[in-house]
Amino acid sequence: MPITGWNLAGGDIRVPHFIGLHGIHFLLLLAVVLSVLAARRAWLRDDRVRARLVGIAAAGYTGLFAVTTWQALRGQSVVDPDAATAAALLVVLAATGAAAVVVARRALRRTAARPQR
Repeated sequence: MPITGWNLAGGDIRVPHFIGLHGIHFLLLLAVVLSVLAARRAWLRDDRVRARLVGIAAAGYTGLFAVTTWQALRGQSVVDPDAATAAALLVVLAATGAAAVVVARRALRRTAARPQR
């Protein structure tokens, strides 16, 4: 693969290494974006809500790391996953999305219940 030099024919452990190495960048950027959005969205103003969302993203990112590691160790190309790998990735994405929706809905409900100032 151009630029990265990753092997597209078989498993390459450099893919999950890259994902794991840059996870902290992703989480820090997410925390900053949520803080900026908190100025416009009342439901994001609670620090605990933003912390929960970052925690959920961290768990999802860990799942992504685990799936790509599993894929590489099984000798699969990152661009040609089998059904098991695709299903595992789908489970990680669905669980992460569902957890984020639950947190957001609860925060929206609490914000709507508060009297307006």
